[in-house]
Amino acid sequence: TVFWFINKSQKAQKAKVSYYKLNGKRSNFFEVPYKNEDGYKSCLYGEHLLLNNNKPIILVESEKTAIVASIEFPQYTWLSYSGINGLTDSKLQVLKGERVLLIPDVSKNAVSILQKKLKKFERLNIDATIFDMTFNKSDDELKAMGCYNIDIEDILRSDC
Repeated sequence: TVFWFINKSQKAQKAKVSYYKLNGKRSNFFEVPYKNEDGYKSCLYGEHLLLNNNKPIILVESEKTAIVASIEFPQYTWLSYSGINGLTDSKLQVLKGERVLLIPDVSKNAVSILQKKLKKFERLNIDATIFDMTFNKSDDELKAMGCYNIDIEDILRSDC
């Protein structure tokens, strides 16, 4: 699957080629044919949807999750920051003055990474809230439940 990253000005910034297993999970192999060092800068996946947006904004890690969630919950604008460490300062700029719900994957690490970034959101006048789907369970408890490191898209297909 090729995910095209189109910015708020409707310009293609980058592409990400992801490979999926038959169970719908992404493999560990993916390609980014257009590199930063070649002048291609990344943006939020779905950023172009912010143009004339009047829906609440939800940020998730995975591009696939943003697409599936937008079908299941079209009353929201779903964007992806492309992985646990993908929420960079430059990607945040387009969210100035916005109110955003952040939904990290279900792990203490993913939640912790976003909690550390909340001050950056505040400095940019972004009203950000984290929806912590770990519900105060440890990673070991989440693993025992089969719910560790999953996301909204996984939940729509599972018993978690």
